[in-house]
Amino acid sequence: MPHNDETRETKPRERTNRPPAFRKPPPRRRFSLPKRWPFYAALTALVITSLAFTFLLRLYLNRRVVGRPTCAGSFELVIRNGMVLDGLGGAMLHADIGIRDGRIACVGSIGEIPGEHAIDATGMTVAPGFIDVHTHVERNLPDGAQPFQAPNFVRQGVTTIITGNCGASTLAVRKALDHLDRYGSQVNVATFVGHNAVRRRVMQRANRAPARGEMEEMKRLVNGAMDEGALGLSTGLEYVPGTYAKQEEIVELARVTAAKGGLYVSHIRDEGEHGFDAVKEAIDIGEQARLPVHISHFKASGRSQWGMAQRRLDLVDAARKRGRRVSIDQYPYLASSTSLDVLLPSWVLAEESSKVGQRLRDPRMRARVHAEMLAQLRSSGWSNYKFARVAYCPSNLALNGMTIPQITALRGHPAPKANGAPKGSDDRPAEDARSQEKVAAGEDTGGAELQAEVILDLIARGGAQMIYFEMDERDLSTIMSHADTMFGSDSSVRSEDTKAVPHPRGYGTFPRVLARYVREKRTLTLAEAVRRMTSVPARTFGLQERGQIMQGYWADLVIFDAQTIVDHATYEKPLASPTGVSTVIVNGAVVFGKQGLTNAAPGKAIRRTLTPLNTDKP
Repeated sequence: MPHNDETRETKPRERTNRPPAFRKPPPRRRFSLPKRWPFYAALTALVITSLAFTFLLRLYLNRRVVGRPTCAGSFELVIRNGMVLDGLGGAMLHADIGIRDGRIACVGSIGEIPGEHAIDATGMTVAPGFIDVHTHVERNLPDGAQPFQAPNFVRQGVTTIITGNCGASTLAVRKALDHLDRYGSQVNVATFVGHNAVRRRVMQRANRAPARGEMEEMKRLVNGAMDEGALGLSTGLEYVPGTYAKQEEIVELARVTAAKGGLYVSHIRDEGEHGFDAVKEAIDIGEQARLPVHISHFKASGRSQWGMAQRRLDLVDAARKRGRRVSIDQYPYLASSTSLDVLLPSWVLAEESSKVGQRLRDPRMRARVHAEMLAQLRSSGWSNYKFARVAYCPSNLALNGMTIPQITALRGHPAPKANGAPKGSDDRPAEDARSQEKVAAGEDTGGAELQAEVILDLIARGGAQMIYFEMDERDLSTIMSHADTMFGSDSSVRSEDTKAVPHPRGYGTFPRVLARYVREKRTLTLAEAVRRMTSVPARTFGLQERGQIMQGYWADLVIFDAQTIVDHATYEKPLASPTGVSTVIVNGAVVFGKQGLTNAAPGKAIRRTLTPLNTDKP
């Protein structure tokens, strides 16, 4: 093809004489880090660390228990794959538990055993059964040939209860405990001997010091109850007749208790304005009688005392530093529950009921009582009785669940009906609506005065069981955070067909701690809360071989979901059962499971032992 000059490149080629090896190399592309490289590096490290931590955590949680044996042999019951809290506050361990002859036979790895009765606890927490250190079931213990039923306790995960508190107990301790051993019980039961019961037997409701013979008889009753298995002496110094006892009387009876290896447990003389002195009195009694002291349902009650809990706890700490054994318990609620007559001066209630009624009918005596009530109300920081709510009024069930201001508004004026029912609009023209609202809310001075009259009328007709909203959340948390604070429901057995509107603590105490104060508020860790519910009370009250998941200990166990356990009982609906507890085992037998309560009654009577309660050293 002929060459076409017009198509030839007109630009001459650049010629070079450089050999190929000496040609200029193309420019290199330099590596440069992004300007935000430290951020990306840190993010990458965080992701890698998180993945590694998650892997190691899963490996840790799903491992078999290191140092525990591989369990062999036969078992009556096996709990598999549970997350075990031993009750001592240690880390959670993944383990199986084998139960034999009512006791924990092995904690470790259990292979498949043909024909075993097994409970799958995958994803669940397995803990020692909870110990309720403060109950009032002495009146619920049966006399006939039937087992003791305590369903509201069992549903909470409670396997052991301590009764005979606040000075109220049976004096036939051996009879009561022998009955439990003979006919069975849903839970284990221990009891104190109550000072009020002893004093009432000897002195009725007398407001005086005991004569020498009376003192000797009270000491004999306390000594006998200790020999029959009581854990110690309890007092209710806010109640009649215990409130009439001087410190010297209590010390003398406590010395009898100390000689038998028991302890002194007290509903102190005052939980409100004079609470500091009352705590000091309890500690002084222990020091003089040389025995351990336990203060029940520790609190700072009354608006004027809010914020004072730590000052009272300082007394406990100081005693412990001196080498004394002083312990406390509480319930996780801002309301207490006790009788209506605690709102009266104690001198009014002395002697028999006819004398009380006579005093309240005397105009001058009634005026004195009325004035002292209002003075006490104001010193407690209240302007009215709106904190007081009726749980059970036997003379008028329609008042159950109503506050004192509401009852006052319902009556319209202080004069009661002849039949004891509150007066309403049918008895006199109703006041204007705003006036009624003011009385109901207790907004004016006259409201408090009318309310005091209503209280006196109710007491004259037999009284009532009350709920008192008198505590502060900050104090409650302060007490709960204190070292070794235990928990007690302060409840009796609850009947589902009751007409009363009782305190919700009877159904909710232990699940409430785990839901509200562990999971939600994080006041305690799960392991620490379980420790306070198990090994601490077992050690404090001398409950041998209970309160821990340990080989050889009694198989009192509760299985629950730590993420869902919750109380449902409220002040309006106090009989609602908690959820999240799947299984409760008492002495190796299931008393509550997937199908609800069983017919098993494996509970035992627990009697005092001489150790470790025979010293006041910590």
